[in-house]
Amino acid sequence: MSSILPSAVMAEVDRVMSTRWRWGAADCCTAACDVFAALHGVDPMETVRGTYDDAVSAARLIRSWGGFPEMAEALARAACLVQSNGQSGDIGLSAPGDAGGPDGRAMLVCIEPGAWAGKTELGYTILPNAERCWCIS
Repeated sequence: MSSILPSAVMAEVDRVMSTRWRWGAADCCTAACDVFAALHGVDPMETVRGTYDDAVSAARLIRSWGGFPEMAEALARAACLVQSNGQSGDIGLSAPGDAGGPDGRAMLVCIEPGAWAGKTELGYTILPNAERCWCIS
């Protein structure tokens, strides 16, 4: 069970995600990973930071990993994260069509069970769940 308070997660979500969308800097993956890094000191995107800066290069990166879910799984493993049941401060992958990122997916941060924050074009939205999620081991 996470020891991170939902209020601490929400403060980071507000700080990081309350900006306009910018590929590679404030998008559906970088924003969630920035929040996670601020909370845990681990950046799941560390190995791919700076490798894309627009929709086309983001799509190429995702395709090079075999798809969005495959990339999320591989980056989570590389960051030594383990699958979780979705507690405050965990990072997750939205279900297909739930978000506006590539393939209708996005990386999310769990505020508390049943409330996941995901980056949008002008800020963020709250979704009820993630398809899969990870935490610090």
